[in-house]
Amino acid sequence: MNGPTNLEWLRGRRSVRVFAPRSIDRALLERILEAAITAPSSTNRQPWRFAVVTAAPIRAALVDAVRSRTEAMKDIIRRSHHAEEFGSYGDFFFEPLETAAAIVVPQYREYPDLLAELIHSGGGDPATLPTASAMQAELCSTSAATMALLLQAHAEGLGACWMAGPMVARDEVQSLLRIVPPWRMVGAVALGWPAEAPQARPRKPISQVVQWHDEQGDKDERIDART
Repeated sequence: MNGPTNLEWLRGRRSVRVFAPRSIDRALLERILEAAITAPSSTNRQPWRFAVVTAAPIRAALVDAVRSRTEAMKDIIRRSHHAEEFGSYGDFFFEPLETAAAIVVPQYREYPDLLAELIHSGGGDPATLPTASAMQAELCSTSAATMALLLQAHAEGLGACWMAGPMVARDEVQSLLRIVPPWRMVGAVALGWPAEAPQARPRKPISQVVQWHDEQGDKDERIDART
């Protein structure tokens, strides 16, 4: 696969939210997770962990927890002038999970801020300098692992949807899956065999999201912070 071919393949990835009633073999799930842990991580700490939920009762409990929290939010928003604006948007928080054959919940943990300790040992004030905590290195690393997981699922012919929505029921989900400190969930990924073929969604053009700093670039070029 060359560069242009790979780019076209990447453009073909979709967020799939409806899945066929078909299970995923354990070996295939393991391969997808193997892909996830190829991701780079700060100082190679590999600060990630993944809960993989395939048992129907646990999947149902997880969906119920997210749905319940979403409905509670809807009840509040309905009393405001944003009721129509919010509409059924909250359904996206749980609907892809309902038909998913597997739900993957990525997690990360933070490590002691050694950079802050080094600054302090030299007589400096870590509060005045960006340190590892400000870098959010562990969260960034786990996000990279999640993207690798999504790409492997795409390569395997599976559908996948990374979701921030389940975070509305973070406490319930973490309790259900026995996720305890120092571990923290980072959304959830719905996995399954696609039962839909989503159309491509618009992407912002390169000119809108990239600011060049080179000899040929326009020195006065600016990216609109509102986009």
